[in-house]
Amino acid sequence: MSNDPCFQSHRATWRARGLAIARHRAHTDARDARSTADARSKRSKEFSPSFRDRTRPISTRTMFAKAMIQTRGTTAAVTLRSTRRSTSAGGRTRAARVVRAMADAGAERRASETARVLERTKEISNSAELDAALALAGDDLVMLAIESDEECYAGESAWSGSDAKMASCKQLSASLARIAREAEDVTFLQLDVVGHEDARALAKELGVHQFPTYQYYKHGELMWEHVGAGAGSHEKIAEGVLYYGNTGAGGMKTTEYIQEVQSAADLEGFLASCAPEQDVAGLVAPISVPCEKQLAVVDVSIEKNAPAGCMHIFPAIVSLAKNTAGATRWARLIGDASEDAAALMKSMKVTEVPTFVFYADGKEVDRYSGSDRMALMNKVLQFQRANGVKLPERATRKRMSTAEAKEIARAAREREKAAGRRSGW
Repeated sequence: MSNDPCFQSHRATWRARGLAIARHRAHTDARDARSTADARSKRSKEFSPSFRDRTRPISTRTMFAKAMIQTRGTTAAVTLRSTRRSTSAGGRTRAARVVRAMADAGAERRASETARVLERTKEISNSAELDAALALAGDDLVMLAIESDEECYAGESAWSGSDAKMASCKQLSASLARIAREAEDVTFLQLDVVGHEDARALAKELGVHQFPTYQYYKHGELMWEHVGAGAGSHEKIAEGVLYYGNTGAGGMKTTEYIQEVQSAADLEGFLASCAPEQDVAGLVAPISVPCEKQLAVVDVSIEKNAPAGCMHIFPAIVSLAKNTAGATRWARLIGDASEDAAALMKSMKVTEVPTFVFYADGKEVDRYSGSDRMALMNKVLQFQRANGVKLPERATRKRMSTAEAKEIARAAREREKAAGRRSGW
């Protein structure tokens, strides 16, 4: 039979068909792989990380649809997963309810945050409104954001119009909104120069020619300004609010950890004080150091046209003050805040800022001038080692057994399954 010409012809036809089918399958698989990769890439760019779906094998041929859910006037974008082989109708219903609940909660949260930002931000359009806002702020820090929807300066280059690089300015505005939500004792002003002749004239009067520009005022005087949305702008703006407004993330007040010194009498009282025993989160025991071995540090700085180093190192000062409470005491002297403060700064023989003067048992024992965070920390640790001050060890987490871990993972999987969600456990 193998020599039969008819059989040989049929066998050749079957072989050709088999090869064609194999090539078609390979082409289809490659096309599906490319389509899935493109969908994943598009999805990762289009959807926010909080709603980004989990990656599934290519064989599932997962399709994604974007649903726009209107919630109390706020549009929330969510990602819905649709598979060729879906779960039961009950599971789909539960998943839809979870998605709607997540959208509702997220939309309400964003709406609440937006309303809080609007309440905390005053829009001004002319010189008279700026003067009124500065007068009403009293002793509080006033932060003025001078922005343009059509121009964005990022340190070396300026972009205009719909250029994608305008996004850096929008991201900076988002950071400012976060700060505005948390800094209760700071007055935030916004000046938009687009389409407003009076606003453009005010910006020119303030010497602003590049956008965005952020100016910091106290008692009606300009203290400092930051220009542009270049690298490091987010940190610099936050440092400015911390330095001038004494307000950090979550509404933290620096005065809880750092005492304000404005005269010789204030300094004398600070040096005579003694920090009580302190409970510090994460340590195995409270910090308790005898008064004569406690280090007292005075940060001498200025406010008006302060060097960048004053602001750059201040977050480290706050962190050190929090983490060494009970072993060290911290104070801040603003040398140009008043005549008494200037006189005290002169009597301390401080000629450059920032300068840190170290005291022990009421006497000066060392000083450091500069803005190197590590150098300042090493000075503090050096004093503690020299005086036999040893801070408690950090608490270590108890290691869980494998059996306990598996039980917790199982409970987490069941919880996600009951909620109609896929589990990563």
